[in-house]
Amino acid sequence: MVELFDEACRKKLIGILTGAGAVYLLYRAIRSGLVTPQEDDEDLLIDKSGNSTLDSIGAVGHHLVSSNSASSNSVKMSLQDLKTVLTILHESKDPVIRGTILTSIYRIPGFSSSQELFRSEGGISIIAESLDDPLNYIKSSAVTVFNFLSNDPVNRDLLVKYIPQVLKLTMSTFQEFEQLPCLRFLTKMSHNHQNHLMLKHAIPDFFLLLQTGSSSIKFQVLQILINFSTNLELTFDMFNVQIEASFLFLFNYFQRQDILNDLLLLISNLNEIRRSLPYRSNNHVYCNDSLFVLLFGPNSQFSSRLIYLMASPDDRIKLQAARIVTNLG
Repeated sequence: MVELFDEACRKKLIGILTGAGAVYLLYRAIRSGLVTPQEDDEDLLIDKSGNSTLDSIGAVGHHLVSSNSASSNSVKMSLQDLKTVLTILHESKDPVIRGTILTSIYRIPGFSSSQELFRSEGGISIIAESLDDPLNYIKSSAVTVFNFLSNDPVNRDLLVKYIPQVLKLTMSTFQEFEQLPCLRFLTKMSHNHQNHLMLKHAIPDFFLLLQTGSSSIKFQVLQILINFSTNLELTFDMFNVQIEASFLFLFNYFQRQDILNDLLLLISNLNEIRRSLPYRSNNHVYCNDSLFVLLFGPNSQFSSRLIYLMASPDDRIKLQAARIVTNLG
């Protein structure tokens, strides 16, 4: 590792990346010449409990940068600083260094105001290289950078082509801290109906995550499905998805209130399209174990779940449930 970076480059990188924890880890890694044994499949950035070893470092870095956020917004990175960080990220094979850069780069003072410079130096494609890294943590860290970059409309258009890779990562990992940044990115990209065709085939997977995921996963998946539910072209695909009858158990008092509210919003949107003339003008045939049959079939128990929710102490839940019940016909 020492051969890859000369002394000036090392000092420059440490000066650029803010946050005491991130600087220390990066400095230690470079100075010690840390390398990852190729035969060791263990992710050096994940502890035995499945937590990121950089999470606390990132929190420190974020705290330090946010305290100077007012001045950071008016500062632009120098071209040399940006080139240094991107060059090291591109050339380094060390997961500690790569992970540190990916979790720190968007916290560098002036990074937000240097997006045009970042694009001109091929920054997006260099970040995207990490999507092919063998370690899922590195991949999800790259997606976290994508999330930050996607706040810029120009960046968002350039990030569209990476949707399939992010989607693949989402469905190939069972670690929540790896899935969440991916789902947040897909949520942002799903605001544009033009991107829905790239996500359409994953609708069954999203519904599976909705049923089996944690509360955080459920909430994020619902944001994607709600965006889908406003697109008439996806309605049949959503209604015809095969789903377990236990899906109805999601509609209960013990569900987190924001999740329950979004669940009802999702069904309300789908129900409105179901009742619309453009949708009814086509003859749709559904599978026996489809979402449509479960919710609106002749033997559906969905209405009883809605009536149950109409007694909710939360007025939003009560009104949403009542609105759907009165429009089930």
